[in-house]
Amino acid sequence: MIEALHILALQNVPQEKGGGLGVSIEIIGAMVLACALLTATVLLLSRYKQRRDSMLLREWTARRRMQELCPDGWAARIVLYGDGAPLPDDAPATGERSVCVEWTEYEHDAAGHTEVAVARRMWARTITGALRGMLADRELDVELEKIEQKVIGDTSEGGETGPPASGPQGAPGR
Repeated sequence: MIEALHILALQNVPQEKGGGLGVSIEIIGAMVLACALLTATVLLLSRYKQRRDSMLLREWTARRRMQELCPDGWAARIVLYGDGAPLPDDAPATGERSVCVEWTEYEHDAAGHTEVAVARRMWARTITGALRGMLADRELDVELEKIEQKVIGDTSEGGETGPPASGPQGAPGR
């Protein structure tokens, strides 16, 4: 036990007179620099992780929403075009839209076979924009299908769908 205390006594750094720790300024500077670098690394990695997580969240939200809008199934393919790559004929004239999303909605026929109901291609500047465009396109289709079903239901019952678009007929002053 005495030997252990003797070893510990030899390892202690003697304090300087005047209250100093006996640590050189170079060591203090290196410690401050190391702490600053560690803090910067942690902040940058957490920012990258937040961005990556938000992109992943947008993708999963788009997948979930498309599954709700296409209950019989769907497929999508995102194609990125680099500078100088040959583009399809329907690509927009401006070169800034270089992300293409091709999506397909499937439906089951009376026999239970899966058929393509809708197949579309659209262009965007970013992958996120392409996913948003795909969702907006499908949501518009759903709204138009609802309107179509309402019109078919109203006309099959012998009723009108509403007043004419030009306003009431025979209005005074015309």
